[in-house]
Amino acid sequence: MSDDGRPLTSFAQGLRALREQANAPTLKELAKRAGYAQPRLSELFNAKKMPSDDLLRDVVQALEGDAEAWLMRLKDLRVAEEEHQASSLRRGDTTGARIARLEHENKRLLALTCHPDSVIAQAKVADEAAAARMDAASALETQARMLLTQATDQFRQAHERMPAVQRQADSLIADARATADRCVLQGRIEQERIIQEANDRAEAITRKGQQEASALKQRAIEYAKEHRSKAATSVDRMLEEVDQLRAEAEQAVKQAQTQRSTMERRAKVEIERLVREAQRSLDAAGAAEEAQTLEKLLLDFNISDSHTDVRGRHARRPPQPGQHASPPAGGGTIPPPMGGSVTSGAGQRRRPWGFPQPRG
Repeated sequence: MSDDGRPLTSFAQGLRALREQANAPTLKELAKRAGYAQPRLSELFNAKKMPSDDLLRDVVQALEGDAEAWLMRLKDLRVAEEEHQASSLRRGDTTGARIARLEHENKRLLALTCHPDSVIAQAKVADEAAAARMDAASALETQARMLLTQATDQFRQAHERMPAVQRQADSLIADARATADRCVLQGRIEQERIIQEANDRAEAITRKGQQEASALKQRAIEYAKEHRSKAATSVDRMLEEVDQLRAEAEQAVKQAQTQRSTMERRAKVEIERLVREAQRSLDAAGAAEEAQTLEKLLLDFNISDSHTDVRGRHARRPPQPGQHASPPAGGGTIPPPMGGSVTSGAGQRRRPWGFPQPRG
């Protein structure tokens, strides 16, 4: 196909190139693939008519091409073709140009007629196939008329039998309605029976559940009472044990205090006895000053002449003649009983001696 400068011709040449890339299928094969008649495909590939979107999409897909890209090219083609036609109108068209185009078209048609694969040859084949189809269609029309006649006769017969059929249908409909009413009635009765059974079972289950709940509640109350009683007994027993332990602790404290007091008195008596023996030994040795110093020591500790009531081996013995019955030779004083205040030779007050008291 020669290029005459039209955008549609260039577009058709592109489609021919796509067809060549797809192994150049014939128009007959392509018509089967795309689902269109051969004349429409011939117009497409020979730039005779602007194709539609559906035709172009189906043909490009049959040739395994990009349909969306070709649709975009088709939009551009329509715009370019309108511009080309407007330009041709502006330029004008002379008679010589028209004759030249007609001669070119005649030559192209003669070439197509001589070529066996041309559109005209294919059109002849299609014409022959159409004639054969027309014959077949005539035969089918005759057969259809015969069938229509038979159908008309059957319809007439059916129309004649219509009253009897209508009566049978009415009878069947009445029977069906009666049967349906009976089924509905039986269904309602069965439904009510099932509902009643379900209510009875639900009430029985509810009563059983309430009884079991009451029994569980009663057992829980009894268990709580028993547990409360055991807890109270345990608490009472623990309180008694605590009271007993407190009494034992108080008694032990009293005993310890008594033992402490006794041990204090015995310790003081023993200290005084030892000091007196030491004084006697010092007096016998002629060391009156040292004896006086021991007497001051007794005064400092508030031990002198305070344990005459103690019995046993720790009891105070009366002073022997020549010992400390008279004031000692240093100008000191006889120590007062334990528990009173003591005045030393220098006139100072001293705190009475004693063991430390236990804390509260």
